[in-house]
Amino acid sequence: MPPHDHPHHPHHPRKGPPRKGPPHHHRHHVPSSAITAFVDRPRIDALLAPWVPDPADRAFVVRCILGEGPAHHRGANFVLLALLGLLVEREGRAPGADPAAVPVPLRLPPHLAEDRDEDDGLYPLAMPTRPIERLAARGSREFDAMVDCLTDGPPQHALANAAMLALLDALLAGDPPRGPER
Repeated sequence: MPPHDHPHHPHHPRKGPPRKGPPHHHRHHVPSSAITAFVDRPRIDALLAPWVPDPADRAFVVRCILGEGPAHHRGANFVLLALLGLLVEREGRAPGADPAAVPVPLRLPPHLAEDRDEDDGLYPLAMPTRPIERLAARGSREFDAMVDCLTDGPPQHALANAAMLALLDALLAGDPPRGPER
């Protein structure tokens, strides 16, 4: 059966009385203005200060995470970072430097990348890798693939991932590493 003929496809002509109660899985479109209304940039700026101490660098990182890409990504980034921040605050965890943190590469088109030196090709937020060691052994193919997945992609993804790993690292810092969990 073609996808549009499936009874749950949004363009399938529905027969019978109108549904009562909340919609099954389709929501109405949320306007960008509703998303930007709850995104609190100063909150995320303050949250990232331990990892990005320079205010100009931090403003750049916050703009990439909360000001770039589709509105639903900006909203999701805010919600997840703010919730992780609440956990860090509740647990009273202080962020510690991860000596094995990896730089988050600035993905540029080849014609722009060749004109930059190596330091220009990195964001000012490194991604801690200690939390990933709970899933895969450092140096393994799985570990390297996880790091690559988290640092690749557009800035709103790669930097949000790095920020979330920084917060998770602070949360998990007090727990003894148990090795990869499966």
